[in-house]
Amino acid sequence: MTDEEKLQRIYAAASELFIQPGYHETQMQMIAQRAQVAVGTLYRLFSGKEALLDYVFLTTLPTETGASSATYPIQPMDPRELVRRTETAYADWNHQLARQQTTDFDRLLADLFTAFKRYGRYFLILEHNPTANPALTALYRQQRQAIYQRVGDFIQHHQPEVEDAQRNGIVIVDLVFWWCAHKRYDSFETEMARNDDEQMLTVVRDMLRRSYQ
Repeated sequence: MTDEEKLQRIYAAASELFIQPGYHETQMQMIAQRAQVAVGTLYRLFSGKEALLDYVFLTTLPTETGASSATYPIQPMDPRELVRRTETAYADWNHQLARQQTTDFDRLLADLFTAFKRYGRYFLILEHNPTANPALTALYRQQRQAIYQRVGDFIQHHQPEVEDAQRNGIVIVDLVFWWCAHKRYDSFETEMARNDDEQMLTVVRDMLRRSYQ
């Protein structure tokens, strides 16, 4: 395997283990075993678990392409830079959601699925380990509220007859997050979540369409 292929395996393994059993409970040996790489290889690529957590967070951001040009072992990132890049990614996401005010519900729902499939494991890591990176946890809480607000505003704008549009926005966002993240990575029914993503999207979209269109 190339280093890039190893990094992809390590990213996937660490992301899932940081959810269950959790960041503090996960040992580097566990990550190496899940990723099917040698422990020595893991330490050649990363200085330690803190650097690996930062890598997982950074690689999740849509503006990042990974660490193929990094100097190994990868070190922990400057916390201020990680926060800055995260704020930029969230701002871009919010801008995209704001544009949906003039489009249809199917497009909004598809965009939510796309975003939560990217950020799902990231958010679950923060939810399960709120003290691992308090600054990113705080940003996530703010972003979750911003998404609720955006979707609630969309419902209120397009369906003014719906009572309590903001609460309905929360229901929609939480349902999409459940299918994109909790069902796939944080449930004993994870095998059911391996079904075709498009089929899953179609079922949930149809259910929401019947409620909101």
